[in-house]
Formats: sequence, C-alpha cells, structure tokens
Amino acid sequence: MPQAPHKTTPADIEIPATMRTLIAVYLAASVTAIALLLFGGDPASGIFLVLFALPWSLFVSQVTGLLGFESAALNLALLAIGVGINAALLYLLGRRLRRRHSPSRPT
Repeated sequence: MPQAPHKTTPADIEIPATMRTLIAVYLAASVTAIALLLFGGDPASGIFLVLFALPWSLFVSQVTGLLGFESAALNLALLAIGVGINAALLYLLGRRLRRRHSPSRPT
C-alpha cells in the first residue's frame, strides 16, 4: 500500500548539539581572529584568519588580482566570506548527519 510522504518536522531539521557547539566554537574563534587582526597591531596575526578561511583563503590573491587592486579591507572581506562559507558547510553537514542518524520512518 502506498504511503504518504514523510513530512519534515523541526526535529528532523535540528542538528545535533555537538555539531551546534562545533559551529559556535568555530565562529567564535573566527571572530576572535578577525578582532585580533583588526586590533592586535601585528599584521602577522592575520594567519589565524587565513587558516580558519581555508580553502577559500587560497583564492584571495587571485580574486584581488582579477579586480586589479590590492586592499586590506577587501582581503579581510574575502576572508570573512570564506569563514561564512565554511560555517554554512558545517551547518549543512550537521543537517545531513541528523537525517542519516534519525530513527527510521515507520513502514
């Protein structure tokens, strides 16, 4: 007998607590790296932000080369976008893991 499609409930979408914690720690560390770069006074402190934005930070010099000018603000914005992409990917991974480990639907 055909079954009705399974409706998505908020419990199906919610990501596990450990993944939420991991995302929160990642974002807190990334914001700290941005603040350290902006207010630390040492340009070498930007390495932390570059590491948190990997692999997207590898493309920053190529993008600024295509635009034709170098700007610290543009580099910072591109690295922040990379951090955002990584956080979104972690969130999507958490949702995927939640669906994979959720209890089976009754048959």
